[in-house]
Amino acid sequence: MRPRLPPPLKSGARIGVVAPAGPIRPALLREGLAYLSKRGYQVVEGKHLRSRRGYLAGSDTQRAGDLNRAMADPTLDAVIFARGGYGCARILDHLDFSPLKNRPKLFLGYSDLTAFYAALSQATGIPGFYGPMVLNFNGAGKEFSEKSLWSVLERRPGWNRFSFSNRGVLRRGSGEGMLVGGCLSLLVSLVGTRFDVDTRGSILFWEEVDEEPFRIDRMLNHLRMAGKFRGLKGMIVGRLQRCAPRKGMPALSLREMLHDHLQGTDFPVVIDFPAGHAPGKVTLPIGLPALLNTREGSLEIVA
Repeated sequence: MRPRLPPPLKSGARIGVVAPAGPIRPALLREGLAYLSKRGYQVVEGKHLRSRRGYLAGSDTQRAGDLNRAMADPTLDAVIFARGGYGCARILDHLDFSPLKNRPKLFLGYSDLTAFYAALSQATGIPGFYGPMVLNFNGAGKEFSEKSLWSVLERRPGWNRFSFSNRGVLRRGSGEGMLVGGCLSLLVSLVGTRFDVDTRGSILFWEEVDEEPFRIDRMLNHLRMAGKFRGLKGMIVGRLQRCAPRKGMPALSLREMLHDHLQGTDFPVVIDFPAGHAPGKVTLPIGLPALLNTREGSLEIVA
């Protein structure tokens, strides 16, 4: 599907807030909604935003219904997700993307939203903006880069260029292709389904949280055996949050794992990119053409 960049966010825009995965704590929801309102946006809450069913934010029918209504609402300019957790993949078969073909809009979130973005891109060509959620708008000031978030969503000059440190360059070079990816465990869970992410000729971004090194190793091995590293034009690894081995347990470093699983490839590789679950996250458009250049220390979205 040809990429379709939605219009930038403007002052006074109407923003839908839904929870297609896990439930959000009431206090964090209040703080997050207040943050958006203070910035001058009109917030429209999903009907079941405060619902809960175990580790899910309501039933599959409720969560899919809220997201479908948000996608179909012509008055909404953007949808910001309440939180990740788990549950997006359960409702992919129940989503209707057709209204977005005439009224594309911005979608903001990360983690479990990886599954939604994969389906969104396939159905519409609309990118997902891999950045903070309502959960992160708590006033702490360290959860995400405000400069990056509003620069990207409002499309300010330079919004499409991201820099990284030379220390994170694992393999030098340059590559151009569609920027795809998200949370590693979600990418692996989509392999073999009709929502599987096509990595051929692409720049693959991945990050992770709360996974021990051997589990990350196992997931990378799964992608390697599934052929996901063949034909890549580049790889960007976000910051791995709370992914250290348990005390006293032996482990391989990320560099060692990548050395093993990327043998026979020659595309540029960057690690410790400031995106994902870690504090200070930038907002990264997923599903748009990009140029990775390690000599310049830059990732440029070509849009």
